[in-house]
Amino acid sequence: MKVFFILTELFILIFAGYVLWKKKELVIVYLPLLLFCDGMIEKSLPATISYLIQVGMLGYLVFYNLKYLKSNIFSILIVLYFIMLLPYSKDLNRIRPDFVAAIMVFTLIPLFAEVYKKYPRDVIFEELAKSSTLILVFFIINTILSTLFKYNPMEMYGITSGILYGKVFLTDFNILVFASFLVIRKGIKDKSLIHIALYLTAVFFILLSFRRTVMALTILGTIIVMVELLNFKQIKDFILYGAIIGLVSLVVVYYTGFIDVFWERYELRNLEDRALGEEKRLMELDLMYKDFFVYFDYSPWFGYELFDYRGPNYGKGIFGDDRPLHSDYATIAHSSGLIGLILYISLVITATLKIWRRTFSRADYLQFFLCLMAFGVFFITGRYTGAAFMGMMFGLWTLPLGRKIVSKKIQGY
Repeated sequence: MKVFFILTELFILIFAGYVLWKKKELVIVYLPLLLFCDGMIEKSLPATISYLIQVGMLGYLVFYNLKYLKSNIFSILIVLYFIMLLPYSKDLNRIRPDFVAAIMVFTLIPLFAEVYKKYPRDVIFEELAKSSTLILVFFIINTILSTLFKYNPMEMYGITSGILYGKVFLTDFNILVFASFLVIRKGIKDKSLIHIALYLTAVFFILLSFRRTVMALTILGTIIVMVELLNFKQIKDFILYGAIIGLVSLVVVYYTGFIDVFWERYELRNLEDRALGEEKRLMELDLMYKDFFVYFDYSPWFGYELFDYRGPNYGKGIFGDDRPLHSDYATIAHSSGLIGLILYISLVITATLKIWRRTFSRADYLQFFLCLMAFGVFFITGRYTGAAFMGMMFGLWTLPLGRKIVSKKIQGY
């Protein structure tokens, strides 16, 4: 695994410089890829280098797109607000990764819209598809190597054998929803068996992860791509690719022992005994309300402390010392109070309304629905500090804001 980590670290350094030089402002669509790879490996270089690359790219994009400050004022307001709250944090080193990721997310959401205005939609789609393809390639290689070398530092859901995922853990899987969607759409659009094969391989690995929301949204994305083909002109493609995906799935399921592994992991998660009312994420809103307005444990306007939502610091420690808050509405409210939560929701609503006004075609509506559904699910399950998947989600969601002029090199989107 060490060789893979070193090669991936070198890839991040070299590829970051290449896309910055070659793609200019469209480097924004490759930032989620670099963030995903960065979180997947054990680093040999100091963490400072990763931060410099990420912040450097973000600074480059901000410098050439300062108009984003006017297009969505809530972005700069929430960034300044979080910076204002920073001195009140007791452990700056501990919260540094979350703080940098949050600032990046708050800034990227309107930046996508500003950058996309400068490029044709088909060009943006192609770059998004390339970024997504590389994400799936790294995910598949990492999964295969982790399984072969039994590299399993996280032990997600008690999984200790069979298919292993290395350092790819919990919310790291969220980015695969959008990468899979873009890759299968690219594969069908270009009739590329390589893209379809990558997609199918990634989906089987995703299904064995038992990340329920990621599994469901990935399947939903596939259905949406197939629905796009449901017209008289493309009915042959619908039948062809439906048959290919179905046939390959049956072969894999029948000959690889997929079903046995699937049920084994189903039992590990013990989903049948987890009633909806017992889901602690659904109780967090009530806990925040009581902390704010019943017990007055901390300020309802400014929250408790940035990113310090560990067990003892909310809900009178009802869930013990080990369980932090999960849902975005709870973590943001706890960290920054109602002011932070209102600013974040306003930021997203403003961005979403801009996208909605430019959504016209059936494909646009279906894509908008997928991203809206994913945002709603992830807002409940957390976490908004996952800059890689948040970046990829808004990179896809904002696609309708690209120029409608079709480039000469790429046709057909």
